[in-house]
Amino acid sequence: ERERAQIPRHQTTHSIMYGHIHAILKDLVLSVAGESAWKAILKEAGFLSPKEEARVLDTVVHKDEVTLSLVSSTCKVLGLTPETALRTFGKHFVVFALRSGNAAILKGQGLTLHAFLENVNNLHSCLERYHPNAKFPHVEANYDPVQDCVELTYLSVREGLKTLLEGVIEEVGKRLYGLIVDFQEIEVREDLVEAARAGRAAAWRVTWRPRPGGTDTVEEEKQAQKVPKMPFPKLHNAMTQFMRLVRQTEGWSSACTPGCVSRRPPNVAVPAPIRMQPSNSEASTAVTATLSLSSSDEDDEQPVVRKSSSMVKWSEVNLRGDKPLENILLRATPANKVAAAWSDVTLPQCKAFWQDSNGRAEDYDLSADARHVDVFVSHSWSPPENWKIVMGSDINYAELKSAILAVMAKDIALTRNNLESWGDVTLWVDKACIPQDNKMLKESCINLIEKFIRRCDHVCVLFTWSYLERLWCVFEWACVLMDKPPDKLWLQTENFVTEQSLPLYLECIRYFSLKRTKCFLESDRAILERKIDSCYVSREAFEELVKAHAVALMARSMAYRAGRSAKLRQRFYQPWVDLASELGFEELAKALETCEALEWRESATPLPQPLGKPPVILGHANAVMGVSASKYHGRINQWFSEAITPILDCMRARLVRSE
Repeated sequence: ERERAQIPRHQTTHSIMYGHIHAILKDLVLSVAGESAWKAILKEAGFLSPKEEARVLDTVVHKDEVTLSLVSSTCKVLGLTPETALRTFGKHFVVFALRSGNAAILKGQGLTLHAFLENVNNLHSCLERYHPNAKFPHVEANYDPVQDCVELTYLSVREGLKTLLEGVIEEVGKRLYGLIVDFQEIEVREDLVEAARAGRAAAWRVTWRPRPGGTDTVEEEKQAQKVPKMPFPKLHNAMTQFMRLVRQTEGWSSACTPGCVSRRPPNVAVPAPIRMQPSNSEASTAVTATLSLSSSDEDDEQPVVRKSSSMVKWSEVNLRGDKPLENILLRATPANKVAAAWSDVTLPQCKAFWQDSNGRAEDYDLSADARHVDVFVSHSWSPPENWKIVMGSDINYAELKSAILAVMAKDIALTRNNLESWGDVTLWVDKACIPQDNKMLKESCINLIEKFIRRCDHVCVLFTWSYLERLWCVFEWACVLMDKPPDKLWLQTENFVTEQSLPLYLECIRYFSLKRTKCFLESDRAILERKIDSCYVSREAFEELVKAHAVALMARSMAYRAGRSAKLRQRFYQPWVDLASELGFEELAKALETCEALEWRESATPLPQPLGKPPVILGHANAVMGVSASKYHGRINQWFSEAITPILDCMRARLVRSE
């Protein structure tokens, strides 16, 4: 009993740890010390049989003492001090993230190390959707282009974890950018002195130099073990759970010294894991109430030739009688058929779907008849011409669209207080909902786009900086802006908007005009012009309405990340206020100025801060406080509906022809 670490009583009975952390820990041990060390750690922790090892490696949830025994035994066997253990774990977290299918999400944070550091808070904002009450650290990066270095400020609600961050950044520099990263600790600002004394804040001057041999990719190494696919939110949550255990467990430092080890008594069995519900990517595809999807397994077993879905649909159209055509042709697909997170096992299939616009019969089979749809998806099949220059050659446009659309579906599921049901959110996507192998049906569906949009609750635009250059994308906007409320229209810019791409977004809206739109067939331009001439008071009026909506909707999109700090607000939100004023939308600009994202984020914080009062960074404690994502986003959406939507509605009433 004297050798056991002192575990808080409330943890031994209630706290649980995700089993993912055990898989990462094993991979770390095998990578640095081999199989024999891992066996010694299991023995030291009291897990003696292969069956017990299998249990602790199961990616479910376990009580904290199981993880504590493994962590403490690892420190003893490998001779690690707590500080070294944190740095080592931070470095291996990056390696494991890359091995487990999360390379794209990490590489998507920036083309350079300083860009990566500047985008870390954006990444944390995305993760809040998965862990609504988590407390993410705040990392403020100020890049000096003259000295080519970054002044980095770190603040957390957890104590003594700065070395873990150093380990993460060192490995990111090595694996993604081929750099050796050096840290020179400097004094923190005056308002962070108290937090620094408590071990919750630190500041560095970060420099880097080329690494001999360049980037050290994980693919070049002999992998220590077969690493399972693991979604980045689960992986990140495993790391934060590990840090929580380190911080809350009394005597952890002494437990990691050679003289003391946390051991599970021989007569205590491994707690049976608590089985969690499978995620959408792991479970069978669910069917929503708005769809009537039927399994084709039995049909596949029959030695008969089946009619394609489009052939069946053509028969229905010919026999419809007085039934409106849109009632026959409206279709929808569940989100998990065309959207997936970075490491979901379905990502390759989703990537193949978004790779090109050539539809096949099997694509139409992804959808089913629907009476109404949750989301109409508007997008451009082609990436911007300068995509690789801005985003990097490692970021695949098709993969990113799939991942961003999954975020949109999760946002909708979050409003229903059921995040796990995101795969059931229904989507109208042209390639899946228009029969591409039947010319007559295809033309009929295109002519019904406006009516289809009316049957969708929301419109989601996968908004790149070249979107408004595409003629058919603009045609969809011409339909949307006529009668869809602005608060039902969403520009999904997840991972699209970075330090590098933000100026391009501002430019594409500032200079939008119908004359600049591009199309494959110039004859298609007449279709768009007829639509605008019949629905808007003039073509100039349409352009004005598009610009105003784009500015307002981009401002709302940026408001979500702006709540983390005044710097993020100034960098990503304020330019849209300025652009509204520049374009002559003075009323809109004044209304956008009323966004109090920093205060709203703080008011959405459900948990009190440690040490009796909140820490301060950039004048706001909410940068690192746990936040209810649904409450915070809901407050921004409420502001948009009350302050911005009426202005856009008035513009629409003035610029759209009355029926």
